[in-house]
Amino acid sequence: MIDKKTFGSFIKLKRIEKNYSQKDLAQMLYVTEGAVSKWERGVSYPDITLISDICRVLDISEHEFITASNDTSTRKIKHEAKKFRTIHKVWLWMPTISYAIAILTCFICNLAVNHTLSWFFIVLAALICSYTFVPTVSSFFMSKKLLVFAGSTYLSICQLLFVCGVYSHNLSWFLNACISILMGYVLVFVPILLSKTRISRYKFVISFSATLVLTVLMLVHIRIWQSFALGNAILMTLYGFLPAIICTAVCLFRLNAFLKAGICSAVSGILLYCANLVVTALFGPSSNSPYQVDFTNWNQCTTGNVHLIVLISCLLISFVFFGIGIFKICKNRKRNQPRLK
Repeated sequence: MIDKKTFGSFIKLKRIEKNYSQKDLAQMLYVTEGAVSKWERGVSYPDITLISDICRVLDISEHEFITASNDTSTRKIKHEAKKFRTIHKVWLWMPTISYAIAILTCFICNLAVNHTLSWFFIVLAALICSYTFVPTVSSFFMSKKLLVFAGSTYLSICQLLFVCGVYSHNLSWFLNACISILMGYVLVFVPILLSKTRISRYKFVISFSATLVLTVLMLVHIRIWQSFALGNAILMTLYGFLPAIICTAVCLFRLNAFLKAGICSAVSGILLYCANLVVTALFGPSSNSPYQVDFTNWNQCTTGNVHLIVLISCLLISFVFFGIGIFKICKNRKRNQPRLK
């Protein structure tokens, strides 16, 4: 610790900043006024057991106590943290109060105008949905905030759709809407939530597989209300998800990143080009000959021309990736070969 004179001056300065007298400080620390006077005059140091209490009463850190100087960096960090907490509280409670006022206003207006509660429930559901996004109920949870945010926002959207369906006396679309929204949430949040788990390597496979299952469930539900070939629709859905499934499976192998990109580009181009063949096999040939390629006749051969251009472009891109990947592999092997003396 520094000399007693400097330490005493520092303690006196901090006491004055707090507008404490020597008697006030002595009472808060349960010591005599003479002891405080001896510290400030540089006659003696405080007992080591009083350090934490002195730091608390004078609002200083232990580092500042020992060095008898202001720790500007630490104080700046504390100030910024306090400022952030204040902003966070304002961000949380100002919208909350605004939502409460809006709910009360709509409640009174609905009763005053219609003498019953009708459209008020839609407003209430909409405000609940809005509250889950801004400021978000995850503010009340210390951990797993992203999971809470995803779950609360999804459920709030579903309850808003349900209330709208009840108000319009039509809930036939409700389940499909919920499944569609859930597919988007699965694609966005599942990879993020699994990124820090033991199965993070398979996060995209799980995400796409879950989305595929949800899509099939939606088709089954639609089949209840409408008549169409469910088997063909499911096969077409599987084919649509095939590029994503193959690409995510390729990414699981320990290959050069450029080789993976080349395989994914080639697979995507080939499957897209063959999509019309699959459609014809499942639903019958089309009258406008979608597979015909004729770059002099774009009016009747637009689909075939575009698909061929996309296929050629994907294959060229894949060849470039393959070339770079092979070059990188050869370069690494040459670098790792032992040099002959």
